[in-house]
Formats: sequence, C-alpha cells, structure tokens
Amino acid sequence: MSHPVIAEQKPGASTEAKGTVMVPCRLGLHLRVAALVVTLARKFQSDIRFCSNRLCVDAKSILGMLQLAAVRGERLSLVAHGPDAERAIQVLAELFETKAVLCKDETQSEEVPHGMDQNG
Repeated sequence: MSHPVIAEQKPGASTEAKGTVMVPCRLGLHLRVAALVVTLARKFQSDIRFCSNRLCVDAKSILGMLQLAAVRGERLSLVAHGPDAERAIQVLAELFETKAVLCKDETQSEEVPHGMDQNG
C-alpha cells in the first residue's frame, strides 16, 4: 500500500515529489528486489531517494538500496527532485504494490533441490 504522490513546484526550481511504500516481500529488500528498484529508478532523470527511519539512500545505487536492510512491512519514504519526479515516484510506488513482480521468487516452491539436503 502506498500513499498518494505529493508534488510541489517551486518557482525557478525543479519539481519535488514524495511518496511512501511498504516492503511487501517476505525476505525484505534483498538483492533481486533492490536490483529491480535500481533498474527502474535509473530510467528517470530525477534524483530519487529512499529513506528509512535510519538513513536516506540514492535509489539508483544498488549498494545504497541494500544498506537500507529493509524488512517485510517496513515503510520507506521516497523523495524525488527533477523534471520527472512525480512520474518516478508513481512508477516506483506501483512496483511496490505489484508483489507478484517484486517478490517473484517467493511465489515459487521452496523445496530443497535433490542432493542438496543437510544429510548429504
């Protein structure tokens, strides 16, 4: 569930947009999820940041996104500045609402492959 995008246009400045998302994946914001977010964020010209209650990171940086160490159910704020800020926040918020895409690996069977069990 995301909150509405709030856009603000200041005279002589670029647009600022804000939003909030919740991490829906059981495994949190792990590498595959972070890579999806970064790939999508890099399609926009705007500066985009994800913020937890601990820190804010560049949405276009895989290492930054992993530093958030966001767990399932954690709320993250999004802030974007630039010509396509409102659209960037909208598209990223939609990604977090699409659990089937964002958490794709969790819908598959979690069985241990043959020969990979602990007993040998």
